[in-house]
Amino acid sequence: MMLLTKAPLRDQLIVIPSILGVMTLLFLTIYLTIIYKIDDEYLRYRLLFIFYGKIKIEKIHKIDVGKTLYVGMRPAFARNGLIIHYNKYEEIYISPLNNEEFVQELLKRKPDIEIIRRESK
Repeated sequence: MMLLTKAPLRDQLIVIPSILGVMTLLFLTIYLTIIYKIDDEYLRYRLLFIFYGKIKIEKIHKIDVGKTLYVGMRPAFARNGLIIHYNKYEEIYISPLNNEEFVQELLKRKPDIEIIRRESK
């Protein structure tokens, strides 16, 4: 019969910081690789190299400012960002560095986008 023993303290002192370091590195990598870009025709987003796409600006019909989407497509890492409603029923949550500047850039390209501002709590 094999007896299970607790790992020695020196092993714990190596494993726990290593796990925390890997998790921190992963979160920093995700945070630093989130990119949102507006060109003449598209809003483009990218998270790492696996989650990316583009939305035709002319298909955007509404933007919720200062709201958080908890379910659905979220190439974002922060709260109180923008929920972009496009096509008929699709939406995506993004969190640019400055919500207002981002909305103004989109309005320059399509002025009839409905903007809904949420009060901050």
